Amino acid sequence: MSEIKLREKGQVTIPAELLKKWNKTNQVSINDVLEAHLANGVLMLIPKKRQQGQRSVMSFAGTGKGLWGQTDEEIDASIKEVRNSWGR
Repeated sequence: MSEIKLREKGQVTIPAELLKKWNKTNQVSINDVLEAHLANGVLMLIPKKRQQGQRSVMSFAGTGKGLWGQTDEEIDASIKEVRNSWGR
């Protein structure tokens, strides 16, 4: 596992061995623009050019909100109802 140091101004350097592997996948090149996403404490760097014609998984965030209810109790009741419908 490679380690990356977070510098005073929030800058990081991607280790050369990781950058070489990433370049071999043809997903990123020098001077490409990267989007940064933070989810559950994990920082993801996604090449901006990748999104042309492809949707990021982050574009689906929040699409199911309210689908099973608005309150915790409504959601729990919906889940219980679905589970009870399963044949055992």
